[in-house]
Amino acid sequence: MWDTRPVEVVLQLPDDLADDVEEVQRRDPDFLNKVIRYGLTRRAMFQALSRSLERHGGDGMEGLA
Repeated sequence: MWDTRPVEVVLQLPDDLADDVEEVQRRDPDFLNKVIRYGLTRRAMFQALSRSLERHGGDGMEGLA
């Protein structure tokens, strides 16, 4: 697949949200990893598609009206 490495991320969250995140992390440590990976992948795909549309001069909405 591809090479991976761990990264430490520190966030400032409201206390109640931080408590929830810590609880999820204790119950299922891999869950947050999957959620963050999903979010970053989705963002990267959106940015790549947006750049592609800009290069081709369209907004991707032609023919949808």
